[in-house]
Amino acid sequence: MNKKTIITTLLALVAMVGQAQEKREYNISGFVPDGIVKVYLYKTEGLGNRVFLDSAIVADGKFTMKGNRPAYDLVSLGNKGLHSITFFVDGEPMTVDFANDTLIASTLNEKFQGYMAEDKVFTDNFYRLFMASKKAASETEKHETEQQITANNEAMIEQARRVIRENRDNVIAAYFLQAASGYMDYEELSAVIDSTTYYFNHPLMNEARQRLQVLQLRQVGKPLTNFALADPDGQSHQLSEWCGQGKYVLIDFWASWCRPCRMEMPNVIQNFERFRDLGFEMLAVSIDDKKSAWLRGIKDFGTPFVQLSDLKGRNSELAAIYGITTIPANLLVNPQGKIIAADLRGKALTKKLEEIFNDK
Repeated sequence: MNKKTIITTLLALVAMVGQAQEKREYNISGFVPDGIVKVYLYKTEGLGNRVFLDSAIVADGKFTMKGNRPAYDLVSLGNKGLHSITFFVDGEPMTVDFANDTLIASTLNEKFQGYMAEDKVFTDNFYRLFMASKKAASETEKHETEQQITANNEAMIEQARRVIRENRDNVIAAYFLQAASGYMDYEELSAVIDSTTYYFNHPLMNEARQRLQVLQLRQVGKPLTNFALADPDGQSHQLSEWCGQGKYVLIDFWASWCRPCRMEMPNVIQNFERFRDLGFEMLAVSIDDKKSAWLRGIKDFGTPFVQLSDLKGRNSELAAIYGITTIPANLLVNPQGKIIAADLRGKALTKKLEEIFNDK
């Protein structure tokens, strides 16, 4: 490593440390409806766990709160009976009127609230459809509702992609990358994770950076690693029995307990039946750990293609090789046995197969 490279690396490290240590003030004043006696500042970590950071006593329907947090920390303000407001600590004063649902803040945070309002439409729609699917009177009605859920989720991710494109110069992109990164392939994700931007080192980027490392394991152009798995009868098979044998092969990772897999499966089956006679094959790799659950899932899902598993659950060796940490997930392999795409869902799967087989 030459002297210039060493200096550049050290400067980058200094910049990263400086960002990590930088503090910004939050200076909040606000109004709340009758009956609210206290307002809390908190962070949400893990599976909805709240970490309380600060609080303010309400007097005559008003409160003030002031303190310091790491620069651009994402925090929330609220209490029972209030709609929480999530914002970035950017050092600019903020006035919140919970009674009239208004916010006066920095350009960054007002812009963020606008995007959050758009996102809430999708979230509310998801919960409405989810409850409708649970109350469906027939399998046909349930299937139609689940298709609407899939379409709603796809629209939500497209909205997140748009927000990321519009905010490459600020931390808003980091927030929306949390949701969208799981739907991006290596090329798309590596293009939006730019190490020269401020948000690259933001804690919200941890999951996206980890996913990029995972996607490198199944990068387009890599030859598929051969592996042995058993079918439902206990017979061992090599992936090479199908992959690299002149057909396009989709290796689909699923599990009997996976509700998103259940919602995606009709789309997968529809594509298999449409393209199977054109040179398309499918291998369904279960991440179940109990054979009875696996067999029941095959029957419930009605999957008409090859079924394989090592019945090691989340410790599946094949899943580990390709960095499969969430399902549904898939790999599309070309006739020569090389990966050409990953994590194709919904319309993206159909579009890719239409391109391959020139069938629209």
